[in-house]
Amino acid sequence: MLPALKSGDYIGVMAPSSYVEKDDIERSIAFIEQRGYHAFIHPQTYERHHQSAGTSAQKIEALHDLYARDDIRAVWAAGGGNRALSLLDHINFDALKAASKPMIGFSDVTALLNGIYAHTGAQSVHGPVFSKLYKHKQADELFKMLGGEHVAIPLGKAHIINDGDAHAAIIGGNLSVFQYLPQTLPNNFCDGAIIFLEDCSEELSRIDRMLYHLKQLGVFDRARGLVFGQFTDMKESGRPFGFSFEDIIREHTQGLDIPIVMNAPFGHGDDLHPIAVGSHMRLNTAERALEPQNF
Repeated sequence: MLPALKSGDYIGVMAPSSYVEKDDIERSIAFIEQRGYHAFIHPQTYERHHQSAGTSAQKIEALHDLYARDDIRAVWAAGGGNRALSLLDHINFDALKAASKPMIGFSDVTALLNGIYAHTGAQSVHGPVFSKLYKHKQADELFKMLGGEHVAIPLGKAHIINDGDAHAAIIGGNLSVFQYLPQTLPNNFCDGAIIFLEDCSEELSRIDRMLYHLKQLGVFDRARGLVFGQFTDMKESGRPFGFSFEDIIREHTQGLDIPIVMNAPFGHGDDLHPIAVGSHMRLNTAERALEPQNF
C-alpha cells in the first residue's frame, strides 16, 4: 500500500531529469497549498547543466536529502525529459526503503518509479510531474490515491486486442525508458506482472523496434497482462512505415494468452489517470476494468 498523505503533510520536490521553469513550480505550490499540503522545493530543483537539472551528483544528493527528512511524506519529480535513468546506479535503495515514502512522476521518471519498486518493494505513483500539476485534469483522482484510496483506471473507451482476466502487480510507464529496465533492474523484475506502457513523439518504426526488443528479452512471455495507453504524436519521417500502431502490437504479442488492451487513458495527452507502480491490480477485459485488488 502507498503511505497515505494527510492534510498538513510536506511534499518534497526535486528534479531528476531535465531542467524546469520556476513559474510552473510556483503555480503548483499554490495548487497543493489550496488542497491543504505544503511543499518543500529542494534548491537542486532549479539547477541547470546543459539540458539537465544540474549534475547527476546534485540530483542524487537532492533525492537522498528528501528521503532522509522525516517531515517529508512524499517525493515529487519536478519534471521529465532526460537522464533519470543514469541515477539508478547511485541510489542508496536501502535508505529509500527505510524511509517508506512514494515518488510521484512519469515519462522519464519511469526509471525511478520502477527502480524503487524493483529494489525495495515500495510503491510509487505514475502521475503528473510537479511542474504540470497545477493544470492536471485528473488531480482529484490523484489526491484520492495519495490519500490512501483505491483508484481504478476507466477502460470504457479502450480497445481490446486480446481478451482475458489477470491479477498481478503492475509495473511500467514510458516505453522508450522502460525498454532498458529489464536488463538494468533485478532479473525477476517483470515476471508475472501486468505491464502498462505509453509514449509520445516517437517514430512508428522506433516503437516497432522497442516492442520487438521487449519481446526478444522475454518480457511479454512472462507478463500476465499488457495495457497500452496513449501513444500521442506518433511520426513517420521519410518513406511511410505503413504499419499501424495496432499492427505493431498485434505482431509482437501474437500467440500470447493474456489480456491485452490499447488506448487506455494515461500518457502524455489530455488524460493521465494515476497508477500505483507495484500495486496489485486486476485487468479484466470482459468488465473493461483495471482496478486495485487487496492481497
